[in-house]
Amino acid sequence: MRKLIILLSLVSAAYAWAPRPNPSRTSFQSSHSQLEELFDPVQFELPEINGDVAPPRPEAAIILASSVPIIFTPETASAAVAFASTAVPSALAAYGHYVALLGMLGCTMAERLTIKPNMTPEEEDFVAGAHIGLGVFGALIAYTGYLRAMVYEKGFDFYAHEPIFWLKVALVGVYGAASFFNTTVIIKRAVAKRNGDFKPMGEKLSKRMIQICNAELVAIATIPLIATVMARGVGYSEEFPWQAEAALAAVVFLGLSFKYLKEAFVFEDV
Repeated sequence: MRKLIILLSLVSAAYAWAPRPNPSRTSFQSSHSQLEELFDPVQFELPEINGDVAPPRPEAAIILASSVPIIFTPETASAAVAFASTAVPSALAAYGHYVALLGMLGCTMAERLTIKPNMTPEEEDFVAGAHIGLGVFGALIAYTGYLRAMVYEKGFDFYAHEPIFWLKVALVGVYGAASFFNTTVIIKRAVAKRNGDFKPMGEKLSKRMIQICNAELVAIATIPLIATVMARGVGYSEEFPWQAEAALAAVVFLGLSFKYLKEAFVFEDV
């Protein structure tokens, strides 16, 4: 396929620089072999017929310029063609990832600035809505992150042998596990409100929920930095036992999830 592309490029270039036939000149109606002898595609000399220089075709420069990368760097041309098929989906996945990160930041900030002791029912509804938005953006960032790690970008074979990738996964797990505390509390209070057993939030519970929000904001600020280092292959090693690191990240997530869920269910706001 590569040789065919090079051959077609050379043929297109030679045809583009061929002189225009002029009906008013009988010499331009001579055999095609005469033109081939006069035109030198390597030296780029213009042919002379009956003492006149035949003008080159205007589009010749464009065709030749486009053929130079293919002729001299066929590997780059082939890579560009192969990458073009996934360029748009990869860009959309990256954009979705960034939008989800900004959405999570906005929802977490909304919770952090709203939570306080003795919130009104309307303020508690706002916190619940912000937390629902956090869950939606969290699902989006997980899905787009999966696409970027497994389908696009450098592929899982690269990230699996990148220790910082698994550090990022572990930190995402810490973030998700910590958010379970606020999620559980918000659900419990929404159920109590629906059943007519609504009580204003106390200072102890609001302080704990604010601590969780602060930790989430630190994670949102830290994880992208780790991702940029990870994407550049810092610490990459083919001998890296990624299965052990993946298992460790899973243990961290499951263990902290159990901890925060248990704390939310037994937490007493007194």
